[in-house]
Amino acid sequence: MLRDEKDVLPVTRTGKPPERHPMVMEGEMVVGCPVDDTLVLALGIGSMTSEQIAAFLNGDPAMSIKVTLVTWPLKEPSPAGTHGFVAIVPTNILRRGSLKTIMFQHKAKAMRYAFASRAASTGDLIAMITDLAGSNLPSVIDGLVEGLISGPIGRKKLSAITVLLQAGARSDGCIELIGGSDEGEIFVQGWAQDLTPSVTRLLISGRTPSLAECAISVFARPDLNEQSSGFAGLLLANERVEPNDIERLLFRGRRGWRFTEVYDRRLMVGSRETPSHVRAILPKVRSSTEVLLRLRSAANRFDGTETVSSLPFPVRMGIDNAYRVEGSGVLVSGWLLDPDSHVETVKLRRHRGETQLDSNWTRVDRPDVTREFDNQPPFNAGLDPNRHAHGFVAFAPELEGDSTAPFYLELTLSDARRAFMPLTPTRITSRDAVVRQIRAIDPNAWALRHIVDQQLVPLLRGVSRPAPEIFGVVDLGAFEEATGPALIIGVDERVEEIAPLLALLALDPETRVAPIVIAASTEIIDRIGVQVRRLADFYGLRLRLVSASGSEDLYDALEVGARAVSTDCVVFLAASLLPRSAGWFHKLLAAYDARKDCVLSPTLAYEDDSIRWAGTWVAGAQSDRALISRYAGYPIDAVTGMGTTEVATATFECCVLPRNALFSVNGFTRGYLGTHEKGLDLGLKLKQSGLKSYWLPSAQMLGSDDISVSDKASTIALIEGIDRQVFDARWANILTQARPAPEVPA
Repeated sequence: MLRDEKDVLPVTRTGKPPERHPMVMEGEMVVGCPVDDTLVLALGIGSMTSEQIAAFLNGDPAMSIKVTLVTWPLKEPSPAGTHGFVAIVPTNILRRGSLKTIMFQHKAKAMRYAFASRAASTGDLIAMITDLAGSNLPSVIDGLVEGLISGPIGRKKLSAITVLLQAGARSDGCIELIGGSDEGEIFVQGWAQDLTPSVTRLLISGRTPSLAECAISVFARPDLNEQSSGFAGLLLANERVEPNDIERLLFRGRRGWRFTEVYDRRLMVGSRETPSHVRAILPKVRSSTEVLLRLRSAANRFDGTETVSSLPFPVRMGIDNAYRVEGSGVLVSGWLLDPDSHVETVKLRRHRGETQLDSNWTRVDRPDVTREFDNQPPFNAGLDPNRHAHGFVAFAPELEGDSTAPFYLELTLSDARRAFMPLTPTRITSRDAVVRQIRAIDPNAWALRHIVDQQLVPLLRGVSRPAPEIFGVVDLGAFEEATGPALIIGVDERVEEIAPLLALLALDPETRVAPIVIAASTEIIDRIGVQVRRLADFYGLRLRLVSASGSEDLYDALEVGARAVSTDCVVFLAASLLPRSAGWFHKLLAAYDARKDCVLSPTLAYEDDSIRWAGTWVAGAQSDRALISRYAGYPIDAVTGMGTTEVATATFECCVLPRNALFSVNGFTRGYLGTHEKGLDLGLKLKQSGLKSYWLPSAQMLGSDDISVSDKASTIALIEGIDRQVFDARWANILTQARPAPEVPA
């Protein structure tokens, strides 16, 4: 079935309006006006006056339909009939081809009409109806609109209705004030003659026509005549409409369709100012109970002020911290004191976006809140000394709506009123938000596990921040003349002194001539920049200093460093590591060249020569972790003499890998607090892309664990546990399939 407009009617459009076709006047032809893909208006002349009539499309009895007719007496007599008509013709049953003829069955008489070869636009059709109907035009428009508005309304149909109403509706008053809101409703105020105080359906004319429901109230306007009155209403459109886009409101009054035009000097107010305007007009208006309740609700919307503390009953609230993590959401912690359960819901809102916090927040004991308010107004009856779960921690995913609009909390109370708490979240990284929240909670608190599982892990899993970017590049020495794979040194906050590493690299003949990149966040580069310049000049190193924006850890720094070079492969090195002996650089590159396109890492050891990392392996079914470091803690002599070994993942603290492979999997995954699971994550992504990982026991580096010296042991343990949860959520299913099956005893 062909439904495209060009297939419904055999038309050839021109820029000229169609003339009154002589065969239309003779009753042999109709002019078609496509409304949308399933509806056509057909204008003609005949003697039919019924409102519903049977019709056949293209003379096919199988395509029988009921059509709605809008008729009027001709202002001039015609031999073809006494009345003009417009038939509202559904075309969704049209099987194939185009609509060529229509036959009406009326009082046992059949009347066949052919469609004119050129279709008319809605405006052209109105011009022809005006010519035929004269003073009957408003009633014809009214009938057509009623016929079209009754069924489903798409954008094309709505546009046709708007054009019809623009031609047939009469002016009635104007709109003097338009106010926006965070809830989609638009407040309008002005004057009119034919608006009735009720909930009515109307049409918004403007940049995007839309149907809307409007709750109308009226009030006396002494400055107007007796037939006119002021009105205040709330528009709720079927689709999003911006207040600035409204030009007219088209409505059906007591005497037909009318339009109220937006005054060219109207007052536009934002969502924060609208409630005060509604409050000012409320005492003056009259309407139905439903309308007045809607207006009272609109008057009690957020206007930028805090209203919880002014509630006359015992409900109070405070915010301790609010963190906004770009690409994830908002983490809020605070307290709500509500001993008598007046509060029904707590929502986080911004513009037209909202999420209910209390459906999934974590309550926390806050005895300090109990002590502060006990026996204080309005808590004079006293608080239960055994109930302290007034605190809360809640994570809310990113809200839709205007990103510049303010955040606020909305409390819905049992008596239907609302109270508000403004919120100004601090923009910080996901790691800082989580670590600060962990530090703020007693490690022995019963709610801590729930906070981690229900608030912090979802925050991290939702992170979709962009990759760190190069902020600045400075070359020291003849960097462009250096050849071979680039050595990328990543520096993080753990590194206090970079001089020992640069000295060892300068004393090694292989690394002395290599292109060396030092990459770190802009703050760290500012701190170490002077020292690096001095050492590069002293040792004659070929060095590139790269500062990064958006870098949160060592691996972000390494990724940015790789972006600053163009060599086929790169060697990653954490600035916290030192070579255990000379020749490590050559050993890595030689083993890499022997295998090509792989990730290859040396052994990492502590300063006491115990193994820190010697390959990551898929664990057996009995292990509680899917990936393990098999030789961790062994003396380094335990791996002496072992050859290059394939492993599940390499370590990116020190490795050689193809540069393009890193970016083919979009680099390191964001949303981890530390680097351990973040490295495992990249290793598995590379493995999925077909890149193998190897461990080279004969090359060895010395260094310590990736642990923040500023955090307590309990905080570090929590951070590691959170990263494991985030990692397991992403990879558990895949790693479970990769585990070897348990051995079955004979």
